[in-house]
Amino acid sequence: MHVWRERLSRWFTPAALRCPLSPNAITALALLLSIAAALALAYGRVHPRLFLAAIVLFGLAGLADAFDGIVARAQHKSTRFGDFLDHLADRVSDSLVLIGWAWGSGVRPPMVIAATFVVLINGYSGTQLEATFGQRSYEGLGRGEFVLALIIFPIVSYGLAVWGATGARAGPLTIAEWLTVLLVAAALLGLAQRIRLAVRLSAIPEHPRDDS
Repeated sequence: MHVWRERLSRWFTPAALRCPLSPNAITALALLLSIAAALALAYGRVHPRLFLAAIVLFGLAGLADAFDGIVARAQHKSTRFGDFLDHLADRVSDSLVLIGWAWGSGVRPPMVIAATFVVLINGYSGTQLEATFGQRSYEGLGRGEFVLALIIFPIVSYGLAVWGATGARAGPLTIAEWLTVLLVAAALLGLAQRIRLAVRLSAIPEHPRDDS
């Protein structure tokens, strides 16, 4: 997904230079859109069209989440608090949208808890990697793939709800629960990739500081 970050930066930099909103205001807007998407997903089983509405909301939230950083760089307004707020909003957004989709799709609560925990740990590992080594890495499976999954999964949930097949099983699990298993597996793979990167970075000798 890193290539898309670079393309979005090129495409949106002209608009970012003229944007009247601060980067932190855009971060807050992205979070509000994610909350709205989570609520729509949670009620999708009752009103299936809300699954489709949630896709639009979450897609806009993802664009806003990318745009805040572009604005910060283009207008030279990057701050440590803004970086902290952006990471915090990402974790809250990921949790709420995942819970909303899983709840609205009839996934059993223990699986919802497990998936939320693993996705949060994967996200945290990326943030901690940056804090520890001073290097932001987009290698491996991360939030970009998570956002893509939470755009695709509601389409499946919409189809199942319309066909009255939300509770249909494939072996011991429903379709939505199998998707949850897939999401957990991807998050665990992403976590393993980041641990491997941390091991690689830790093997690089640190340059001694010159305090003279």
